[in-house]
Amino acid sequence: MFAGEIRQLWRYPVKGLRGESLRSAVVDSEGLAGDRLLGLYEPGTDKSVWGGSHPKMMAWEAAHPAQCSNADSSAGDPVFYESGGAAWGLDDPGLPARLAETIDAPKGVEIRRTRGSAGRMLVVFEASLRKLSEQMGREIESARFRPNVVVEADLAPFAEYDLEPGMRIRLGDFDFTLQKPCERCVLPSWTPDGSNERDKELHRHIITELDNHFGIYVTTAERAVVRVGDPIAG
Repeated sequence: MFAGEIRQLWRYPVKGLRGESLRSAVVDSEGLAGDRLLGLYEPGTDKSVWGGSHPKMMAWEAAHPAQCSNADSSAGDPVFYESGGAAWGLDDPGLPARLAETIDAPKGVEIRRTRGSAGRMLVVFEASLRKLSEQMGREIESARFRPNVVVEADLAPFAEYDLEPGMRIRLGDFDFTLQKPCERCVLPSWTPDGSNERDKELHRHIITELDNHFGIYVTTAERAVVRVGDPIAG
């Protein structure tokens, strides 16, 4: 058994781009609302242009436009922001070319709707992040792992991987189901700000010492609302 609270919420409207910090979020069987709605692809193909192959993507941000009644709304198309701060609408005809130019994608890019986040939400535990930073001898940012939820809980570092898949985890007033630990790709080894620097030592450590996992996936079949500061329990 454990208890704690939600410290951060994040949404990534476009796969591979930096996301937006939230105060609250709606989650249902499709995943966190507004998360990973769009992706980049090589024109005319199904080949994804993703952060592991094009780490300069993370110099860009994507965020849903704030709504007067709800700043965390997922309504409307995401807005794209390049590293210099210039904003681009999804329907701007110059956006694909500008993306391709700045992320080193010589074949160009197409922006397409995706299947979203596959109905799951990624949770990272702060105790494990602190322990990983201690092991590496430097701060490892949670942004490298692109979590939806960052929690503080009275669990030992990495103890979340001993939790049984299928067990109930309560976030705020709602029950979620633990699906499985997140198997990591090469993406966490790249700086999460698009500066195009790779930490190969971190990549090796995650593979050899953490069984190539960091964070856990949770799902829900019902509509839930989670907020920063909500209690968690399992």
